Amino acid sequence: MVVPKRGRPHKQIDMDVLKECAKIQCTLAEIAAVCRISLATLEHDENLLQIVEEARKDGVASIRHMQWQSAAKGSTDMLKWIGKQYAKQADKIESKNEDRVTIVISGDDANV
Repeated sequence: MVVPKRGRPHKQIDMDVLKECAKIQCTLAEIAAVCRISLATLEHDENLLQIVEEARKDGVASIRHMQWQSAAKGSTDMLKWIGKQYAKQADKIESKNEDRVTIVISGDDANV
């Protein structure tokens, strides 16, 4: 005797779509919506969460790679940003305040 399966059938998740969403740093709610699964399903599946985490790391590494390529091509903004992030460089801001303030106390308060 074959016992019929109970519960909802497993939803097929397009792993390429899931990974691409994670790579561009989508939130779990956004990933769930795009993949047409419930947020709870995503949040409680350790395997899926591990895949999302790895894809997010890949996305960050990809961004960093593009930033370095941009700097190597001479982008002054990117060169400044990378210098500040990795070479401990900073903008030098000089400020001189030569205005003098004189406080004059007169009257009854002068003896305080």
